[in-house]
Amino acid sequence: MRRHAVRLPVVATTEAVATVRSALWPIARLIHPLPRATAAVGNRPPVVLVHGYLGHPDMFRPLIRRLRKSGFPVVETVGYPSTRLRLDQIAERIDAVAAPLAERHGPVDLVGHSLGAVASRAWLKVFGGASRVRRFVSLGGPHAGTAMWRLTPPTLWDVLNPDGPWVHRLAEGPEPVPTTVIRSAYDHQVLPPVRAALPGVAEVVLQGYGHNGLLWARAAHLEVIRALD
Repeated sequence: MRRHAVRLPVVATTEAVATVRSALWPIARLIHPLPRATAAVGNRPPVVLVHGYLGHPDMFRPLIRRLRKSGFPVVETVGYPSTRLRLDQIAERIDAVAAPLAERHGPVDLVGHSLGAVASRAWLKVFGGASRVRRFVSLGGPHAGTAMWRLTPPTLWDVLNPDGPWVHRLAEGPEPVPTTVIRSAYDHQVLPPVRAALPGVAEVVLQGYGHNGLLWARAAHLEVIRALD
């Protein structure tokens, strides 16, 4: 208990910093451009990144930077207004980005954060996306819902309510593609944090980071790359 008490202030600080930095990225991109894509290492497919609730594609800039430097030459993001769209509509946005890439390059790798991870699983399991994906990585996805679901718009209640229909529907059957869960031990948005886990799926539980901190933590970036490799 004492160890947890010591870690919580550190997590709160890093999470606050990560949230502020994420909010400032639309400005920071003007003065801190992404590096050019390097040559591909091996036969690495395109990577598609899907942001979460109240997020935006620029929140993935630190991960994009790491992926490009690590030999992933094609990295695309999916943007959507998370406060207005239903889960099936978010899945359509994913398909609009991933399907053309898969047609040109073959199956892509898919990484989703938070709500984006749940929408990615819906696209894979319900809306036919599995044939277009090689591997999937979930970053802090509330796959079993969250105790915070009432604080979100009603359009998402059937997704984030732990007893909601989408939670039950996506729990049916195995994951259709090789899947890795990367989650925080101290996630303040997925409550309790274990709801970001998936039964029978390999997972990495990171200490010292919060929900948005997963987007900034070098440890999380390296685990994403390890999972895709």
